[in-house]
Amino acid sequence: MPVDTFLEEYQAGEREKLKASLVNGGLRQIAGRGWTTPDGTRTRIYLLRFHGSGFVDAFKGCTISTGLANASVLEADPVWSEVKRSQRNDLGSDGSASGPSWRSAHDATLYQEAKPTGDEQVRFGCVQSGDVQALVLQTRKGQAPVVPLHQTVILQSQLLG
Repeated sequence: MPVDTFLEEYQAGEREKLKASLVNGGLRQIAGRGWTTPDGTRTRIYLLRFHGSGFVDAFKGCTISTGLANASVLEADPVWSEVKRSQRNDLGSDGSASGPSWRSAHDATLYQEAKPTGDEQVRFGCVQSGDVQALVLQTRKGQAPVVPLHQTVILQSQLLG
């Protein structure tokens, strides 16, 4: 997909800076897919492939300060954050345990639109795997449910892993 189509997910004021960062920052290609469920939840997944993992680390479009078009202020997803904390406690402080549940929670970061939300609530997840940065966006009129985003991010992490 063209970079400009992907950038429509971001605030107009952020697009040019982010585009320059992508073009000069090793972006190779973007793939995207989206769907809407019967309850009105709209999901979009974007996979950004870079020349190497170091370029993914430099990508600034997947942080708590990301200026999404429909969510000007993001906060950490409190449910996801609690799961990450509890897994760290269960595994000990060295983080030496491995397995799908630890990997899924550890490599992904999830955000939600801070209250008060607009007509639609936005939830946002990011997964990095090698030279690929995955972005998962979910929106729904009223409140977007937590579980579908978590499931989608975990499945995307497993697919990329």
